[in-house]
Amino acid sequence: MMRIPRVACIHDLSGFGRCSLTTAISILSASGVQACPAPTAILSKHSQFKSFYFSDLTDSMPPYLKNWDDIEFDGIYSGFLGSEKQIGIVSDFITDRKDSDYPTCIIVDPVMGDNGKLYATYTDGMREGMKKLVPLADITTPNITEACFLTDTEYTGEDISMDKARELAKKIEDMGCCRTVLTGIVKKNSIVNMAYQDGALEFDEIRRDSRVFSGTGDIFASVVTAFIMKGTTVAEAVAIAGKFISEAIDYTIKAGTPLSDGVVFEPVLYTLGDI
Repeated sequence: MMRIPRVACIHDLSGFGRCSLTTAISILSASGVQACPAPTAILSKHSQFKSFYFSDLTDSMPPYLKNWDDIEFDGIYSGFLGSEKQIGIVSDFITDRKDSDYPTCIIVDPVMGDNGKLYATYTDGMREGMKKLVPLADITTPNITEACFLTDTEYTGEDISMDKARELAKKIEDMGCCRTVLTGIVKKNSIVNMAYQDGALEFDEIRRDSRVFSGTGDIFASVVTAFIMKGTTVAEAVAIAGKFISEAIDYTIKAGTPLSDGVVFEPVLYTLGDI
């Protein structure tokens, strides 16, 4: 029997709020992929809550990851990284894996900001570090804001033309990452997610909701990662992720769940195992 795909998931862990490692572990596991968590920090609740406990695990990361030297990973999937030092640690871990004989797919979700702004804790040094990390990736999943910051492109909003989307993706390709998933292109009644590779574009369109749900980016990138590991094309993985998020948001709205609690994806997790 063939071994199931194995992914090193390098993210923070929020105990409440459906994001980061909580999301990644659930989605990869339900999809038939082994999620191997490497926590960068522990939070009692995600940082959009007014109060939360936070424990930085930066100093634990190098020996933790070093202890995995004897493990072969089919994928490495990184999310939010909380400092320049963490970005450097992850860059070193990825570089070591790329230098080995075992083929490992690198997926970097460059979590930096949204709505034209970097997150409050994100420094210029961290942005420069992310510019060095993204070229190490085989696939990256920025939103419009992150793509603009990565490529030093002026942010003009989420409602961009397909030509502008192609231009952003091409700039990221020129940095060294051959496949880009550009997320959150806003149209009148829909959200468009775009898969780009070698100049070719494929789009997936889902219904737009005016409410802003916490953790949708983590869900999207986790589903994409899971199905890339299962052998789908990037465009197919993007379509599966869009459909899954739409169904989860529908359930969240019907349940009347507070936005800060995150998207209620648990009742639809079973659908990932059926694909």
